[in-house]
Amino acid sequence: MIDKSEKATELIKYRDLLLATLDYHIENNKIKIITADFDSTKHYESLKIQTVENFEKGKLAKLKQWFRDLTEMQIETLDFKFNKYLQDKTKYQIDIFESFFQRVDKIIEKGKITTDNQFYDITIMIDQLCQSEPQDKEKMEKLDKLLMNYRKK
Repeated sequence: MIDKSEKATELIKYRDLLLATLDYHIENNKIKIITADFDSTKHYESLKIQTVENFEKGKLAKLKQWFRDLTEMQIETLDFKFNKYLQDKTKYQIDIFESFFQRVDKIIEKGKITTDNQFYDITIMIDQLCQSEPQDKEKMEKLDKLLMNYRKK
């Protein structure tokens, strides 16, 4: 159970993170959607208003859930620019990819992939490693072996 001062601190943190996330969505032309019925910019602007309202009402669980929901795409696509954007804009030392990397490390430790979701995580990690410099050839080989063994099943 968190006390009132911890909750107040968390409320401020998640308000700031959510507002920054919504700004990122608004500013990112690659994910902008405008149709006859929907304008993503207007949608995100309305979510900013709702974020402040939820903050004022002390709805920490809702703010945390929205943050998870609104950062899901950046985690799946490993949008590291987004993580840096959040850190620069909010000054919080946050790593939205921490749980992703923990999942990958657990799969490596276990030595095998057992689910399609794990397969997907390992595939994303290999793609990321292929694009990074310097390349971690040893890790890539381990991950590739895990993928091949899973495909055989």
